[in-house]
Amino acid sequence: MSAVASFAEIVATKEMVQTVVFSLIAGIGVTLIFSVAIWGAARFVDLSQEERPLAAGIAALAAAIALLAVLAAIVVGVVVMTSK
Repeated sequence: MSAVASFAEIVATKEMVQTVVFSLIAGIGVTLIFSVAIWGAARFVDLSQEERPLAAGIAALAAAIALLAVLAAIVVGVVVMTSK
């Protein structure tokens, strides 16, 4: 038996590659969504100081939706990790 064949039996390479790819996608996605939350909060402050309440409210709504999406991603991650 060759070293490559025994390595393939010990490590499930397909599952390992899937894990790496999905974790990269999730990590980048959650980071981008959290950056939208930060942007929305910063725009809310700026627009509130400029006395533009409608635009400030929309920015706050965008921040809140982004934060909810980040929390949902965390919950999904915990559920997936504990179900295996």
